[in-house]
Amino acid sequence: MPVTLRSLQAKDYADDPQSLGEHLKRRRRELRLLQREAAERMGVSVETVINWEKDRTKPVASQFRPLVDFLGYDPSPATATLADRVQAKRQQLGE
Repeated sequence: MPVTLRSLQAKDYADDPQSLGEHLKRRRRELRLLQREAAERMGVSVETVINWEKDRTKPVASQFRPLVDFLGYDPSPATATLADRVQAKRQQLGE
């Protein structure tokens, strides 16, 4: 009978994510997906997912809704000013 050995790997994501990249990487790891698979689910390129996870870029408005759907929540920090709230709402709507 073949034996499969597995080792425990240290988590390479934060338990309390602060940035969009940390939120995305944690969710992807929880779902045990490759970056390619996460990209397919969100309808973006692998390079886009890599850049988001490394906090090099942020999603444009049209990419925000698929990202929120993938995460299951909106990772945006709470906004203080009316202008920030309007901008956040427009982003949620994909405008």
